[in-house]
Amino acid sequence: MPFLIFLIFIFLIGIRIVRPTEKGLIERLGKYKKTAEQGFHWIIPGIDKIIKVNVTENMVDVDPQKIITSDDLNATVDAVVYFRVTDPQKAIYNAD
Repeated sequence: MPFLIFLIFIFLIGIRIVRPTEKGLIERLGKYKKTAEQGFHWIIPGIDKIIKVNVTENMVDVDPQKIITSDDLNATVDAVVYFRVTDPQKAIYNAD
């Protein structure tokens, strides 16, 4: 009976949920294994790890900056950058 309770406990702590706005990267012992789509996933506790990556469109508001143009005039530039992760594996493992 205690062994059955232990197995149920291990099963329950290994359940992970990947939301529709995310993709999950499953690592086994620190090495990439596969990409998990949305839904329920089970990982081996202590051996597997899931890294969740947001794949929705994100916005970064860059602070306004004062610059001097080539004809010696002062100007203020402001920018808003929109981006979306299309390949979570490259976004995590190939980041510079």
